[in-house]
Amino acid sequence: MLVNWTSQNETRFGNDVMLAQHDAAGSDLFLDDGLAHILDVYPRENLDIWTFGDEGEGVNTSLRGRAPKLSGAEIVEAVKNGHIWLNMRRANFDVPELKPIADAIYDSLEDATERKMRKRDMSVLISSPNVKVHYHLDIPLVALFQMRGKKQLWMYPKTESLAPSEFIEDIVHMSREEELPYRKAFDDAATVYELTPGMGLTWPQFMPHRVENANCLNVSLSCEYQTLGSFLQANAIYTNKLLRKTTPLSPVVRNAFGPGVVAKAAFARAHKAIARTGPRTSPTPVTFELDTGSESYVRPLY
Repeated sequence: MLVNWTSQNETRFGNDVMLAQHDAAGSDLFLDDGLAHILDVYPRENLDIWTFGDEGEGVNTSLRGRAPKLSGAEIVEAVKNGHIWLNMRRANFDVPELKPIADAIYDSLEDATERKMRKRDMSVLISSPNVKVHYHLDIPLVALFQMRGKKQLWMYPKTESLAPSEFIEDIVHMSREEELPYRKAFDDAATVYELTPGMGLTWPQFMPHRVENANCLNVSLSCEYQTLGSFLQANAIYTNKLLRKTTPLSPVVRNAFGPGVVAKAAFARAHKAIARTGPRTSPTPVTFELDTGSESYVRPLY
């Protein structure tokens, strides 16, 4: 896989959206049979399955599901015809054919930015036509590569009004999903990128965004990673939540680095070790199962 970052990335990285071109979109892995194979190889218990309602004002919630009995081909059928969003986290560790693609992406980021990329976790995203992923943000840095279909990515400025610090702290502490409170007026400040196969991009840490699929199946690679700076910031925000709960302080997320950020990050690491926090688990319960016999391909469990 060849990846070409198309901007002066050493100065823009971490402060702006960076665009890339790649040549992996034509791989048979991302055709229906290839996706079915990936789903059959990937540990089914790790598969994230979601469905989204219409996006309104405020915090929009999503429903989480499972598919323990379906084959990979049946899941692909459900996504093509339903209103489903799949996330295979860390697929580059579980599906051998994906590892060279992930390595090429992360190596290209290191070459373009002259920074060491940590936590190289690549997810495969498969989503239905016309799905809208609600307004949210990610804690790690992310590079998104489009393999199949077309979508619009709406990127918003990192401000306290558009991404409140308390919400970011809750996401870091895994007490809520990544959704943020949304207002239609926010769109006036957004920059919209249209992604087609062969395109990729990465954006600054904690930048809010939402996604709108075109009327076609979409396949993307979501490549999470951390630099030393983003790792320190995430851990400093972990400590901010503790300060908010135990002191009169109201800390906010800042881009600047300094001794305070390093001290907060060190405290967070010590606190996590004592509290023995494990890997992230979703705070949203499973409430539906994929069902090819249902008109919507979704069968409520309760």
